[in-house]
Amino acid sequence: MIVAAMLLTAGLVQIPVVLNPDLGWLLTVDEKILDGQKLGINLFESNPPLSVYMYMPAVVFSRLSGIAPQFIVIAMVMVEIAGALLIIDRAAASARLEAGERGISAWLFAFLLAVLPGAVFGQREHIAVIALTPFVFITALRWRGLSLGPAAILAGVGAGLAMGIKPFFALVVGLPVILRVVRQRSLRPLFTSEACIAAAIVVGYGALVVVLFPAYVSTYAPMVAEAYLPIRKDLISLVPLPIVVIAASVAFLRFSAPSDFKMSGNSLPWLAASVGGAASFIIQGKAWPYTALALCVFAIAAPSLHLRTRPLRTPTLIGGLAAALLIGLYLSSPAPRFPPLQGRVQALADQPRLLTITDHIGLGHPLVRQIHGTWVGSSCAQLLGAGAILRQQSAQPNPAEQAKLDGIIDFERRHLLADIRTGRPNVILVDTYLLSSFPFDWLAWANSDPELKAELSRYREVEDVGRVRIFVDQSG
Repeated sequence: MIVAAMLLTAGLVQIPVVLNPDLGWLLTVDEKILDGQKLGINLFESNPPLSVYMYMPAVVFSRLSGIAPQFIVIAMVMVEIAGALLIIDRAAASARLEAGERGISAWLFAFLLAVLPGAVFGQREHIAVIALTPFVFITALRWRGLSLGPAAILAGVGAGLAMGIKPFFALVVGLPVILRVVRQRSLRPLFTSEACIAAAIVVGYGALVVVLFPAYVSTYAPMVAEAYLPIRKDLISLVPLPIVVIAASVAFLRFSAPSDFKMSGNSLPWLAASVGGAASFIIQGKAWPYTALALCVFAIAAPSLHLRTRPLRTPTLIGGLAAALLIGLYLSSPAPRFPPLQGRVQALADQPRLLTITDHIGLGHPLVRQIHGTWVGSSCAQLLGAGAILRQQSAQPNPAEQAKLDGIIDFERRHLLADIRTGRPNVILVDTYLLSSFPFDWLAWANSDPELKAELSRYREVEDVGRVRIFVDQSG
């Protein structure tokens, strides 16, 4: 009943807030795929294809039922959380854990997977962390030398899918397993049923991507590696969060664990998973809160699973709750926002055909869904172009690198030109910042191409709102 109440409450809270820029864009991509467009040919997304197709069931069911797809996403995520909790409980039952420990595990992970994510709910990282959690739980049980049932197979499936969503999660999966290898001085932990299944799914998924999405592998993915992945914060701004979160986890372990607690004890797999999440956060380098979800979830789990073994003093309990609250607030901290545009755009055109010239996904999404418009772009934003421009401005690329960056910028301009010609947007929103950090004239960037300039000459500026310039098609 407690778990059900947590899930129900979290689901109701998410109804008005679940639609964020990333989810809005991916739902739009799936709708365009159902309408006949091809990922990697007509549509471009920087993340691997599974990040797109994982939301396809919600779009299909939405078309069948008439329910908005973002609400179906909430239901799908709740089902996934319930499935993860069931796998965890079945593994605990097979390991013959006592009822108290099983109860704390169920309550804890219901909170960590449904309530703690807040504004991260339903994003790729959230879905991946849900899928990863049973694998880490089973690895922690194996660390204790406990026997497991068939739940390990399902845990392996979840871990494999999570790594397909984002390859960085291999660090979360791998570090606890490597610890077992070191501890046992044997390679046998690499060949458990869950590890083998996870590896098989990753290999199979990679083969499917190569076969089904050759354009993504040969053309788009190299541009992502060249222009998008290098966009990152300085290391000095990335490291403090993992240090603080993991240090707090270890400190609370000292207070919540038994008096004979040792750092080599049963919490080490959870700490290793948290360190893997920290490494993923740092390697991605974007410092976006949702990329720290794995770090935070497993860092909280490590000490919390010891709550039944030792009574906590009131100051320690208050400190732990405060730390969890701060982490929750951090995960839900708002990204840089654009000024309110919904009313202004709707006043210019009813159900407009919308396009943006920007590197920020949040300018057009989820705005286009909120105004019941049509997105005519082939990508969410000119993000690769922004990365190439930033690299040109901040470094001195050699001739070969310069040629690649020029090619990426030309790629963005060619597709922007095609979007305007074929989509005929009647409203175009133009940003005036590069990566939300530097003033940048995106209109001048587009007009530097003669063909684009000719197409954009049909549009007149009607208003500028903060950092956004609004253009409408004066011929229509």
